[in-house]
Amino acid sequence: MLKKILVMLFIVILVIVISIVSLIVFVDPNNFRGYISQTVKDKTGYELTIEGDLRWHIWPQVSILTDSVKLSDTGAKKPLITADNMRLDVELMPLFSKNLAIKNVFIKSAIINITDESKGENAKNSTKAITNSSPQQPTTTEDKNEDQKNPSNWKFSLNKFEIADSTVAFQHDRDLINFRNINLLLEKNNEKNLSLVFNGNINKNQQDLFYSLNANIDLSQFPEKAVIDLKKLDYTYNSIANRGNELKGSATGLINYQNSPMQLNSQNLAFSINDNSFTSNINVRFDNKPNVNFQLNANKLDLTPFLQTSEKSTKNTPVQQTSPVVSNVSKINNELSVLNTFDGKAKINIKEIKANKIILNNMNVDVVNQDGIATLKDLSFNFANGQIAATGIANGKQKTPQVKLNTKVNNINLNSFFTQMNMAYDLDGVFNASGVLETNTLSTAKLLQNVKGNANITITNARLNNINIQNIIESAAAKYGNGNINPENQKKYTEFHKITAGAFINQGDIQLNTLNANSETLDVIDGSGKVGMVNHDLDVNLNIKILGGWNSKSDTIAKLQKVTIPLRIYGQFSKLHYQLDIAKILSDVFSDKLQKRLDKLRDKLENNDSKNEDKNNDKSKNKHKALDILGELLKK
Repeated sequence: MLKKILVMLFIVILVIVISIVSLIVFVDPNNFRGYISQTVKDKTGYELTIEGDLRWHIWPQVSILTDSVKLSDTGAKKPLITADNMRLDVELMPLFSKNLAIKNVFIKSAIINITDESKGENAKNSTKAITNSSPQQPTTTEDKNEDQKNPSNWKFSLNKFEIADSTVAFQHDRDLINFRNINLLLEKNNEKNLSLVFNGNINKNQQDLFYSLNANIDLSQFPEKAVIDLKKLDYTYNSIANRGNELKGSATGLINYQNSPMQLNSQNLAFSINDNSFTSNINVRFDNKPNVNFQLNANKLDLTPFLQTSEKSTKNTPVQQTSPVVSNVSKINNELSVLNTFDGKAKINIKEIKANKIILNNMNVDVVNQDGIATLKDLSFNFANGQIAATGIANGKQKTPQVKLNTKVNNINLNSFFTQMNMAYDLDGVFNASGVLETNTLSTAKLLQNVKGNANITITNARLNNINIQNIIESAAAKYGNGNINPENQKKYTEFHKITAGAFINQGDIQLNTLNANSETLDVIDGSGKVGMVNHDLDVNLNIKILGGWNSKSDTIAKLQKVTIPLRIYGQFSKLHYQLDIAKILSDVFSDKLQKRLDKLRDKLENNDSKNEDKNNDKSKNKHKALDILGELLKK
């Protein structure tokens, strides 16, 4: 029995050896050279050049080896793909029935150039070729061409395509991006289904992006439809700017492609950036102008790592002194010009956004873009215990960008606002405002300087810290009033029930056209000035009336309560100063009192002189009274 088994095994080995020998002897791989090149030409339109002789490789599997190969577009200056060698793993038995069944095409250390120099007629006409292609073409004209160009009637099939340790040079405009360490595996699961494994890294300007992709591609209805099932896409981003704080993430989802009308749409698309997770739906319709419908939802978005990265890169970058360049040509650039390239709409909902100390809640954005003009239907979020909402437009059709927003600010707590903004402050209260704001730039560095518009401002339960207006006036009055007035209010702040102002915002300053405030002890009848949001300073002139709070009674106090007292407050938010000319005010008060006494004396003297019938003793009495009145005035 064992002898029979050995004999059968020997016969099998002999048959295999004879088959291989027959293959090597009777089938010359160079017979496939023109057929393979022509097949690639018919299928893709690109020209495959195989240099040197094709040769068999028997172990560990039957393969055809080539020397240098090149894949070029017609009319291109440089080849699209260059590889030192290529291996075609073939199935043995189909070769005897003139079927070149390739199990795998393996290309190692290839250089792939996707640059202007590698683009030829096929690259320029690729869009037209895809649009005009029909599913019936491969089964009719192609078969005829194969019969004419391949009289031996060899058949061709490919099950697997693999690229290892290769490089892609990709040119976008003037930027050259290098895709390195590329490993690509494209394999048939069945006749109309492919699996794709793709990984590598991208280098550009000391920035590295590592990626790994795994997906299934359903081509059962191609070219009319195709479905990409993105199983997983992992990535890691590093750069010299964010060294030690890399960005990581992944993505999964289903992407559907449709040819007529041409569109892409996603299902269950989810992705993450570090600890931030998002769900999204994207629908892109490729009409004459692309139409994009975008939805994004997230529970949390933490921008702090990105901001820290930006701050580090700014600190570590040396400032280079360069001579100024003078140009007579003024550059006009609309940062919103991209709005002209597509139409669409977007809805964004993020429950919480963090940026250092700043926390925004319930961020909602609803915007529609049509013919280069984006209409902002809703922009709203909660901030500092209040809410900010806006509607408006962004115009990308003009020479310069124009953004116009109708803005409402409700119940912002100023203490929380300044704390989150990391700004020194001396003003507390609940802030409300409404107005129309405009800007002609989107640059964060220039935004405050370029915002302008009118606003109506109201601050309730306001407190001006580190300055007590009433105490300033009382102390000044006591100093110039010979001690007749004792300051009562020793608090280190000024309180107002309400502050209202009409303002014009321009070049980073809030110009206060009108300013009114009231409290139990003083009123601000009218005021004006400016608040600098860029320089964090203010310069305000107030006209104040003291209503109460005096702890003593005198003619001076009574007079001060009737006059309007001018007060100037100025300086940095963190160190405010004041200016008050109380001496002039008191001088005006006293000169007014003296004038009234002199008027009374003049009246009395005139009355006495008119009475000629009075006796001489009466005249002497009147003189004594006049002297008494003058004496009292001098004492005052």
